[in-house]
Amino acid sequence: MNCPDLIRDAIDPHPRGVLIRFDVTPASIRLVVPSGYNPWRRSVEAKLTERPTKGKANHQLEEALADLFGIGAEMVSVTAGMKSSRKVVLILGVDPDEAERRLCELTKRGESQII
Repeated sequence: MNCPDLIRDAIDPHPRGVLIRFDVTPASIRLVVPSGYNPWRRSVEAKLTERPTKGKANHQLEEALADLFGIGAEMVSVTAGMKSSRKVVLILGVDPDEAERRLCELTKRGESQII
């Protein structure tokens, strides 16, 4: 998948970092973050192996994003959509340009984080 020009629409600035909208698919066969882009929902897609019980899928998304951005897991938190497949994630210390560049870099090369 090539990086869509509109991926920036899924990223909003925050005084302490960025907010990124995600559409997640829990209980997938493999972990893939990012796995695509949904232009209608203006969100980045992610496939998670954890089931959506007791916050396990949210925690997995936070950890995967921390690894992707090379920051500690404490710098990433799901701020909205705790019990929904549509989530908003706050990533501290990352600006919108860096977030867009990193997400596009992975999707352009087909190197989404697969674990």
